[in-house]
Amino acid sequence: MHHRFRPKALALALLCGAALAPATARAAENYMTVGLPFFDPYRVAIAHIDVRDGKVTGTLAPPAGDPRPPLPLSGTLANGRMRLVIGAGADTYTLDLREGEQDQQQIWSEAAPLPDLDPIALFRPVGGFSETGLALQHLDASWCGQLIGGLAIELKPGALKDTAEPPAPLADLDVVVGPNRGNVVTAKLKDIWSRLRLAVLAADADPVVVDVRVPLGGEAQLARALRALPAVSAVGLPASCGEMALAAVPRERIMDGSVVSEAKLKAYGDQVLPRLLSGAEAGARAPGARRFKLSGVQVARDANGLPYLGATLQGDAEATRLGKGEVDQFALTLMPQVTAADTGETISLVPTVSRLRTAPRRGAQAPDDAAFKPAQDPAATAAVQHRVASWLAANEGLACSFLTQTSFQEPDNALVCANRMLDSVAGEEGAN
Repeated sequence: MHHRFRPKALALALLCGAALAPATARAAENYMTVGLPFFDPYRVAIAHIDVRDGKVTGTLAPPAGDPRPPLPLSGTLANGRMRLVIGAGADTYTLDLREGEQDQQQIWSEAAPLPDLDPIALFRPVGGFSETGLALQHLDASWCGQLIGGLAIELKPGALKDTAEPPAPLADLDVVVGPNRGNVVTAKLKDIWSRLRLAVLAADADPVVVDVRVPLGGEAQLARALRALPAVSAVGLPASCGEMALAAVPRERIMDGSVVSEAKLKAYGDQVLPRLLSGAEAGARAPGARRFKLSGVQVARDANGLPYLGATLQGDAEATRLGKGEVDQFALTLMPQVTAADTGETISLVPTVSRLRTAPRRGAQAPDDAAFKPAQDPAATAAVQHRVASWLAANEGLACSFLTQTSFQEPDNALVCANRMLDSVAGEEGAN
C-alpha cells in the first residue's frame, strides 16, 4: 500500500527562527510561486526577492536549467503588505500580497483572492530551500510523492514526430515501463522512442510524460541538463509512488560545510543506533533496557563514490519494528543525501534494510545464530525500514517520508512519517 504524508512540526528552534523580519532588514530570499502562468508547463516558478529600505527587486525564473529568461520583479513592502510588479515596461502585472505563516512556511498570498481563479502565492520553508529543492518540483499539484531515484520528463509532441531517433542525452535513460512481482521494469528510451512517436501522431496530441530511473544523488543535476534540450518541455519529480524511506537530520550532525564528513557520519551511527536497538524513546539521551548487538559500523562509498554508513544489527522486534516475541537480525545502510524534501538546513538519511532474519525470543538469552531464518513476509522488512526512518527523524524533531508498495500496515503506536513536499504551499489543493 502507499503511505502518504501528513504535516509534522519542526523543532522549536526552527519555529523560533521563523519570526518575520522588518521590511528594512530582509536578506535576499528564494521563494517558490504557484498560480503564475509565465513558465508553462511548470506549476512552480522561482522568485528571488531582495528587500532594501522597503523597496523590492528581484527576478522570477523557471526551474534551474530551463533556457527561458527570467522576468524582472519590483515593488514595495510595508506593514506586512507587498505590492509586487512582474515584468517591465508596458507588459507588467501587479499583485497585492499579504504576509503570513502557516505550517512552518513563510507565505505571501493575495490580499483579495478571486474565488473562481487559481490562487497566487509565494512561499518558502522556515529553513529556506536547498539547491536540490529549488531544482526539483512535481509537475502537477496532485502527486504521490516520490522524491529520490527518478525524474518525470515531458516530451514535446512536435519533437517526437519530427525526430526518428532520440537526442543522445535521452537515448540511454532507463524508462519505467511497469512493475513485475514487486520489481521495477525499465527499458531504454531509445528502444521505445518509436512507440512514443506513434502516441503523438494525432494533430491534437498531448505531450508525453515518461518516468525514468536516476542514480541516487543525480536527480537535480540531470534535471538541469535535460531542461535545456529542445525536445523537452519540462522535467520534474515523478507523480508515481515507489519504494522510499528517508529521515531529515540537521546538516551539522553529519556534514562539514557542504560535504558529508565520514568521521561525523560514523560518530552519528555509534550514537543513535544503540539507542534505537535498545528500545529507547526517540529523543532520549539514555539507552533503553533491551539487549542488542551492533557490529561492523563503518563508512564506505558506493559505486558512485557517495559515502554511506553500514552496520549489522540485532535486536528485539519490539524495538526494530514494533513486533512481538521475536529477535531481528539485518544489515542496514544509511545514505546521506540532500533530497527535494530538504531545506537549506537539513540533509536526509536514506535507510536500506536487507538480509532480514528472525528468530523466536526465548528467555533472556539471545538466540543462537542457527535459530535465525530469513523473513518470509516482505512486510517485516518494510516495517524495520519504516521504524528506522521514523525513529531517526523523531529523534531530531524533524520529518520523515515513507512510501512502499509492500502490504505493510503501520502499528497503532508507530511514529508517523509526516512530510509535506516542499514544492507545495500550505493548503494547496491536491498536495499530499
